[in-house]
Amino acid sequence: MNKRLAIFGPYPPPLGGISVHIKRMEPFLIENKIEYKIFNHGSVSNEFVVPTNKKPFWYIKLLFEKNFTLFHFHQFFYFHFFYYLIFYWARKDKILVTIHSERILGYGPIKKKIAFFLLSKTRNISLISVSKNLNDYLNNNGIKSIFLPAYVPPQTSLKLKIDSESYSGHLFLFSVWKFDKKLANEVYNVPLVFEFLSKNKGNFTMLFMIGSKSNSDLKYLEILLNKYEISNNVKTLFNENLVDYIHNCKFLLRPNLHDGFGVSIQEALDLGVPAIASDVCERPKGTILFNNSLKDLEDKIDLVLNSPLESILAKKEKLNYHNQLINIYIDILKDVKK
Repeated sequence: MNKRLAIFGPYPPPLGGISVHIKRMEPFLIENKIEYKIFNHGSVSNEFVVPTNKKPFWYIKLLFEKNFTLFHFHQFFYFHFFYYLIFYWARKDKILVTIHSERILGYGPIKKKIAFFLLSKTRNISLISVSKNLNDYLNNNGIKSIFLPAYVPPQTSLKLKIDSESYSGHLFLFSVWKFDKKLANEVYNVPLVFEFLSKNKGNFTMLFMIGSKSNSDLKYLEILLNKYEISNNVKTLFNENLVDYIHNCKFLLRPNLHDGFGVSIQEALDLGVPAIASDVCERPKGTILFNNSLKDLEDKIDLVLNSPLESILAKKEKLNYHNQLINIYIDILKDVKK
């Protein structure tokens, strides 16, 4: 029996928290001699990456794939809860599932009960929660979960320069995977950020990094920029790597209304840039938290701008979550019977 790992999730481009996580894990997989294949939700392919383009056919094909003994799924859709049970019935192989957000906590009672029932009936499954809140909730409700944020430290940074004459005031960074009306208002809390910019036009410019231009609603973005009269205060970049530009900024802002760990926060801290984030979940140590009100956001920004950088970053810590994930892979594959 082949002791190989199959990873099912997105692979860049476009750039997003999960796709970057998967790509950054590759050197560690190779270093630890773990044979693997990535079944990419998108169209990119190479020796280790198979494009699926999110076609339903692949969910069927995986049920009969004979070359792998460990399958790691990155949770995306509700129907996956049904699929994991079917997968176990069909294969009996070990399943790892990483849940990257707290979305399950927002399900209605019936929808949540069904999801929990399906997970409880799926054998050989191990859950990884990137959110401490979700991890505690699952364990308290009889669903065993491991808390393991999907953070892999950036190995390189190009340090691309943004001309200081191209913007006014303090430059800060705000990044999203894609931009549309639903995500902007229900997840990313864009109205709060744009209200802050509108109120402080002379003092701030926002570097707005959007991972996928093709999947974004640019017309809606233009509508909001005009509504808040901040077109000249927002510099937009698409399909670029956050770590290559963060050094230009005074701070990173992550005001999400609900979230997981916040990989971009740890990236900023590791690269010496303060991070301000909403207090909706467990955040990396050293994050400056605010309560999602405009007044508190302004107060925390003033704190960051008027405090020594060393004191702001004093509580950050070096993380090795990627090594913990590698150890999980090794332990499971080692236990597979020959």
